[in-house]
Amino acid sequence: MTASRTCSIISAVPVPFTPAGDLDTDTFAATLRAIDAHVDGALIAGTTGEFPALDDAERLELFRVGVDVLGADRVIAHLGHGSTRQVLRLAEGTAALGISRFALLSPYYLPTDDDGVVEFFDALCRAHPAASVYAYLFPERTGMDVSAEVLGRVMALPGMVGVKLSGGASEQIAEYAAVLRDGQELYSGNDATLPGVLDAGGTGVVSGVSSAFPETFSRLARALRSGDEQEIAAAQADAAGVVALAGPSVTRLKAALAARSGASWSSRMALPTVDTATQAEIRTAVAQHG
Repeated sequence: MTASRTCSIISAVPVPFTPAGDLDTDTFAATLRAIDAHVDGALIAGTTGEFPALDDAERLELFRVGVDVLGADRVIAHLGHGSTRQVLRLAEGTAALGISRFALLSPYYLPTDDDGVVEFFDALCRAHPAASVYAYLFPERTGMDVSAEVLGRVMALPGMVGVKLSGGASEQIAEYAAVLRDGQELYSGNDATLPGVLDAGGTGVVSGVSSAFPETFSRLARALRSGDEQEIAAAQADAAGVVALAGPSVTRLKAALAARSGASWSSRMALPTVDTATQAEIRTAVAQHG
């Protein structure tokens, strides 16, 4: 037996669309109900949620469904936008739903400097001093690297409670963890490596794949909390396997969710197709792990 470890799994839930491109809120609610007993919360309208394809009213509707199913304290609402004005506008509507946990992707598309990054987060913290804000770093999507030193400046702002690292940023957990203050949380978007994230000083993972395989991730979390080495190894192997199969693209993840729910799980964005053989593998995995 190893020492038990505290770990947290936040599910980054994709957004289901009908073949016509409309929001399928019934399927979204059913998915949240399916993960409810297995994860610690949900990040809504993040990268796997195709947030650039959602207007603010749609994001708020998804947040509302999240509150109805999981409760406001278990919803982390992603407010990422291209401008501070848009972020603050969306934040107002989100706060009105009773949500106080916000995630904010660092500035993207047009380049900025270190001060611009800090000011971007500071504007949200000042406008909503009662909120708990998570910085969201994804260099491959934003076009810029936020250094550990700059993250330290961001995390010193009142209201900053944690950071989510995705893509290349998730390979630098130790460097980013070193600048966090006592009590601040660090999540990795690499959901295949939960034990390693904890070993590096992280809190847990924000996992898209957990939305389609919640039981698998729940089993891994229980094993890590118990400290049973044999069970940890077996559960980690299962988690890594489903991440390798369903995690490489949103369309693969949606294929798993479609196999699980029977809904269409269409996308709005121009995403890679999933070949017939891979779809069959995904359906088999869902049947085995569901």
